[in-house]
Amino acid sequence: MTAFVLGATGFVGREVVRQLCVRGTKTIAHVRPDSRSLDDWRKRLVGIGAEVDTTVWDAAQLGQTFRVTAPTQVYILIGTTRAKAKTDQVDGDIYEKIDVGLTKIAVEAARGADPKARSPYLSARARAEEIVTSSGLPWVIARPSFITGEREESRFGERAAAVFGDGLLAVAGVVGGKKLRSKYRSTTPDILASALIRLGEATEHDRIVDGADLR
Repeated sequence: MTAFVLGATGFVGREVVRQLCVRGTKTIAHVRPDSRSLDDWRKRLVGIGAEVDTTVWDAAQLGQTFRVTAPTQVYILIGTTRAKAKTDQVDGDIYEKIDVGLTKIAVEAARGADPKARSPYLSARARAEEIVTSSGLPWVIARPSFITGEREESRFGERAAAVFGDGLLAVAGVVGGKKLRSKYRSTTPDILASALIRLGEATEHDRIVDGADLR
């Protein structure tokens, strides 16, 4: 098997790459060719056994890369934050450009949630999911709750929300809300990465996975 990981430098993406390499899967980690940290990421990813691809984010060029590398699994783990977008000098509607735009390119190259969601982030994620589910390709969409752990950027609000939410869900578990707790409690990159790889290798597809199925 050959796994192609888009978003390989992300919080979850790099853990997916690491675990795939540990499993002995041929793993191609994609890094933006214009990344300021390209050399550093190349050393880190090659160091754990991955190949690094720097194809530009263009459907035709990425499609050619897919034809040459012939991946059996493509992991689309892209996304951004306001802090990261600022560092990468991405302006305007960052979720539209990254979450939706790059998902569309990835699906075109390879050939949910409510589209009317209130927040720009959720709306973008919804439309990104629509691009995947309507592609005609076999797909699995993972919807984890909060992802906690040490990040290279500070996200205090997310950590606080995860701790607070887990506390409420623990109480819910005591009073009978075990299903609710199982679905929405926070997770970590290593646990989520293991689940994503398991789902990617499974024969069952065209489904949305959340809760305990991501642990």
